[in-house]
Amino acid sequence: MKDPRSASRRLDLDLDRPPSARRGPPNRMNDLAYRDWMKFQKSFFRHSSYANVAAECIQFFTKAVWPDGRRSESLAIGFDLDDALNDSTRDVRILPAASATEAIRHLEGTKPQSCDFVIVNLLAAIRSRHELSQFLANDADRLFAGLQRALGHSRYCCLLVDTEGPQGGGFPMPWAVAVVGRRQMKLRDEKIGLRSSHEPTYYCLFFQNEPDSRPGDTLDPDSIRLTSEGSPISSWLIPKSPPRTADERFHPAKFPEPLVEEFIGRFTQVGDAVLDPMVGTGSSIRAACKLGRTGVGVDLSPEFVEIARRRLRKADQLSLFSAAADEAPATIVQGDATNLLEIAEVANRTFAYCITSPPYWSMLGNPGSENQRARRERNLPLVYSTEIADMGNVADYDEFVNLLCDVYRQVANRLARGGYLTVVVKNVKRNHVIYPLAWDLVNRLCSPGGPFTYAGTTLWCQDDIGLKPFAVGIYWVSNVLHQYCLHLRKP
Repeated sequence: MKDPRSASRRLDLDLDRPPSARRGPPNRMNDLAYRDWMKFQKSFFRHSSYANVAAECIQFFTKAVWPDGRRSESLAIGFDLDDALNDSTRDVRILPAASATEAIRHLEGTKPQSCDFVIVNLLAAIRSRHELSQFLANDADRLFAGLQRALGHSRYCCLLVDTEGPQGGGFPMPWAVAVVGRRQMKLRDEKIGLRSSHEPTYYCLFFQNEPDSRPGDTLDPDSIRLTSEGSPISSWLIPKSPPRTADERFHPAKFPEPLVEEFIGRFTQVGDAVLDPMVGTGSSIRAACKLGRTGVGVDLSPEFVEIARRRLRKADQLSLFSAAADEAPATIVQGDATNLLEIAEVANRTFAYCITSPPYWSMLGNPGSENQRARRERNLPLVYSTEIADMGNVADYDEFVNLLCDVYRQVANRLARGGYLTVVVKNVKRNHVIYPLAWDLVNRLCSPGGPFTYAGTTLWCQDDIGLKPFAVGIYWVSNVLHQYCLHLRKP
């Protein structure tokens, strides 16, 4: 019997409707019904098997027969797809590889521009920072050159890369692979594979065979200082968010209090002081008071400051407990986070913990932002404010990141030694270019000269948001429904 790993096999596809029965624009990418296309749009998924991941990716990124009559050809390196394959119309070449060197050899032996899709399993090849450093130094450029050579123009490939360490800690190895890949190919997106919340996540990194207009800085694993000890960190959470009140809906980007409570409970003790320098409608400080901590929240917007104060007053009226007579449990201050140390309520205190969610650059102001139309119909603000001082209105990405890093350096100035900072943030897309805001923050703040060490990341997975049909039938644009909760520690 032939080894199924090295034979050409065909994918078993269960298409529940013929093309003539589908609605919507002509499907140029695959043979899926549109409801099945939408399932793939989600940026995170529950892991079942790596074979299923490979099979679903091949199914999404190829047609069985292209309009010119040519059959699709895919290459799967490092997968055992025997259980996921059956007789069908797609040609899939399956090759074993336990190392990056073997994967490179297979790619270099492939006919140029012969593949419509390539998927490579690097989970066994890169398992530690040491192996990542070896990969970046010796194999990365050759691997991406091989992918570029094997793929047809504008075709897609996928790399599976693990994160290091237990749970959400350890070095974020996929980030480094994504950054180095952008030297030769366009980073299009990522999908996150969720194992148990006590196990690390893994990334499916998707590249397109086109040049990337923003290759970005190298993410050297030796240049990011890791926290040597601390609390275990969940790799992902799917918090259940209560319905938003009218006050909360006024804010265009609010994180749920159950998420904040999880982190405050993990990183602080009763009586500790919590800071949020961009407090919005006050969810972080409300959560701190609920858990018996004190807090200071700062926001530039007078409207949000008033809402936060009103929400805190309501919470205090419902509480059976009150603060000590000489200490207010919470303070909300109107002020500019870029001048944090000039605010007396911050400059005169030491905090055990800071949690905040900054503007995601100018994402809210981008034409076609996900929630703009719905908010416009409700006559709600589309952006945080129109203030020049609002970082969400900064046009240049690098200037924005510099300002944000300066805010967190000021936060470090007021944190106790060993105190944690959690930044809830999302990578930004503009004109199909990815600006890795989360990665850039860690790279700058946890460098040898930075104020923090990197403790890990918890992915906030949003399971309560409906999928939107971005570019269905034309090209792939995922629904980014995961956010990074970056945990940084002051040494």
